[in-house]
Amino acid sequence: MKILHILDCIKEKSVFSTDHLFTSLKDPLYRNSVFLLLGRLLNVGVGFLFWLMAARLYPTEEVGVATALISSLGLIVFISSLGFNFSLIRFINMNIKENVLSTSIVITTIASAFMATIYLVIVNDVLHSISLLQKSGYALFFFITVVTNSMFFMSGEAFKALRDTKDFFMQNLVLSVRVPLLLPLVFLGNFGIFGAIGVTYIVSTIFSIYLLNRRTNITAKIDKGYLKDSFTFSSGNYISNLLYESPSLIMPTIILSLLGKEEAALYYIAFSISNLIWIAPMSMSTSLFIEGSYGEGLKRNLIRSGGAVLILLIPSIIIIYFFGNTILQLFGKDYVESLSLLHVLALSSFFVALHNFFVPILNLQMKVKELIKLNFIRFSLLIGLSYILLTPYDILGFGYAWMITYVILTVITLRISRKEGWI
Repeated sequence: MKILHILDCIKEKSVFSTDHLFTSLKDPLYRNSVFLLLGRLLNVGVGFLFWLMAARLYPTEEVGVATALISSLGLIVFISSLGFNFSLIRFINMNIKENVLSTSIVITTIASAFMATIYLVIVNDVLHSISLLQKSGYALFFFITVVTNSMFFMSGEAFKALRDTKDFFMQNLVLSVRVPLLLPLVFLGNFGIFGAIGVTYIVSTIFSIYLLNRRTNITAKIDKGYLKDSFTFSSGNYISNLLYESPSLIMPTIILSLLGKEEAALYYIAFSISNLIWIAPMSMSTSLFIEGSYGEGLKRNLIRSGGAVLILLIPSIIIIYFFGNTILQLFGKDYVESLSLLHVLALSSFFVALHNFFVPILNLQMKVKELIKLNFIRFSLLIGLSYILLTPYDILGFGYAWMITYVILTVITLRISRKEGWI
């Protein structure tokens, strides 16, 4: 009888746990977080396979040049976003959805075309290592890739704003095509790596626009009212986001110039692997911003999000820290040299997560000036310390700069949180 009673209790708890799980997945915060997490896991996981194959198929020097090209692509797209990726989410529930989406996509697409043109004009005077962009065919393909990447990025932000993170996942699923494309393009050298990504973005953008048009009608229309209402928020977040994203995007170019092609490749692979750890904090942070924009309770969601991230973060760090050597060996024996950098980046993840949770709080309270100041400190510390430490410590110098920067940011964040009464 006691055994039967115990089995009944286990069954009841199991049912309760299952019911609780399904109930949690119906919650917009968790549902959106799950699809954002899956989308980013898929993207980073495929990215891992992409660079794994690239490292096997292409010489280390070619990989180093390709990382500079791809990072330049990312930087141009972020510059061209003009802060609309944040305004999409913040104002989608305050204005006509079609006008918000159409205006954001049209303006950022025009901006990306303009910035791509400027980049192609000046790049050959600055970076001789990627002088192949002097050739008209390569230059045209780079231009098209930038424009489609911008549309792809804004479409993904639109899915988030519409609380349609399932389509965000589908969007990232299509990006998986870039892995098999590496093989037939190997004859192009470093541009073969970039070409695989470019072709994939063109295909993914067409698919993304199709998915978006099923939800709403996107037109070539610019809503001046939305521009006026969101200008302060967009411009402030544009500056803030640019300060936040640009160090990681320009770092491969800096390392390429200071240390060489091989070191740029070693840095990029280690940094890409460490991104696996930061997926959960970034996904929960974005979901926190989305739900807060729809009026959901901030403090309650913050506590729930923080607990979920902690559960996911600890085992991720342990796996990366203890099996990092094995993971790097998959890329080739040369990449094991970046193990120390990978360890430092993994250990800094707690500080990175705390900063990522602080950003949506400031955005929801429309404290853009404070966010700009915080990201300016991050930008200055990370770039300044990297320049100082890269020469004596090689790529490990970036790891030290990264850790020191986020420790200082954590101290600043905790002081502000206490002052505002958030903790």
